[in-house]
Amino acid sequence: MSMDKVLGPATLVYLVSATVAALWWASDLTRRVDTIEHSTVTAERIARLETEVRVLSEGTHDLNVSVSDLLRELQRRR
Repeated sequence: MSMDKVLGPATLVYLVSATVAALWWASDLTRRVDTIEHSTVTAERIARLETEVRVLSEGTHDLNVSVSDLLRELQRRR
């Protein structure tokens, strides 16, 4: 098998397109890593907000129970 048959025009076009695709992928890698890091920071922020919402919900529930107890006490005194 001669080199002319192995390295024909289709093989050369394939190698050039694979090289271009690999270079494009490598050049875009930094942006994708930045995007992933930013989304990680966003996920951490969401987790903190969920924790704060849970704490506020528990506080609101405690206030609701206290108001209900107060109303019951006031109704008993009448």
